[in-house]
Amino acid sequence: MTSPVITERSVLGMFYERLQQNTANSIVDAISTPTMESDQDSETYAWLGMVPQMSEKRGEKKFSQLRDTTWQVNNVEYQGGIALPKKHILYDKTTQVQVRVNELADRTNAHWWSLVAPLIINAESTVCYDGQYFFDTDHAEGDSGTQSNDISFDVTTTTNPTATEMIDAILKGVETMLAFKDDRGEYVNEGMTEFLILTGTSLLSNGLQALSQTRVNGGDTNLLLEQDSFRFRVQASPRLSWTDKFAIFSTQGSQKPIIRQQRRPNNSAPGYNVDGMLMETLWLDSEHCKKHDEVLVSVETERAVAYGDWKKSCLVTLV
Repeated sequence: MTSPVITERSVLGMFYERLQQNTANSIVDAISTPTMESDQDSETYAWLGMVPQMSEKRGEKKFSQLRDTTWQVNNVEYQGGIALPKKHILYDKTTQVQVRVNELADRTNAHWWSLVAPLIINAESTVCYDGQYFFDTDHAEGDSGTQSNDISFDVTTTTNPTATEMIDAILKGVETMLAFKDDRGEYVNEGMTEFLILTGTSLLSNGLQALSQTRVNGGDTNLLLEQDSFRFRVQASPRLSWTDKFAIFSTQGSQKPIIRQQRRPNNSAPGYNVDGMLMETLWLDSEHCKKHDEVLVSVETERAVAYGDWKKSCLVTLV
């Protein structure tokens, strides 16, 4: 039985359909903003201070100026492409072409994490909007006082903490985050209840044990499980080279630890989808295919990631 020849149009449809499934962004979606639209090479964000707490009304109404900090995020051009042999286009009976096109879409989605992971790894030595390193011991804004989202916790073996030690280290990080104040001196994280614990692969089992063992340390209650005030999730990535530390991120609120930015054309342009992705092909009738017996499929875009609100995160180093 003859299979229908895969068309250029069907490949475009496969790619964009798969792209919308967003199969590879679970970590990025949890800790970053919804993608900010950009229509130029860079965007400058006005990072406004927090609004004041309500106070008793006495006399005239009081109005406070908001602290204003700017933060520039530059777009970068990225691209990826695959070459598909002509014979596979003509004779593919096992959907290998569709698999490869789907993988190209998956890589496009996963690309966000390949940008975010280096930000997290370098966060102890790279500044964010307040002029301090993202993970730092001396953040200060207005009336906040000096604050640290870069803490340490004592354990017996730094690369292999016990379940009890891991539980206590996680709770120490949460306690630290709950105490953060804004530039008005008001607590900003009192309503946080959901947290992502991000580790390198070497601490994955330690993190999972901390979230799964009902009894620890010879029979003690696991506080992470025996309470209903907070929810925790552990995820690990080989892109994070940590062996003796992990980061805790709040997954709630409109302000996030990471900013995502995606450039979209100002005017409608052939080949671009609404998300600013350009997919192009050199298909069976192209000069390239006639010369090389292969078709080319490529995708390109402009995007960027940057540090957002450091107060929604805490780095815990085991010592």
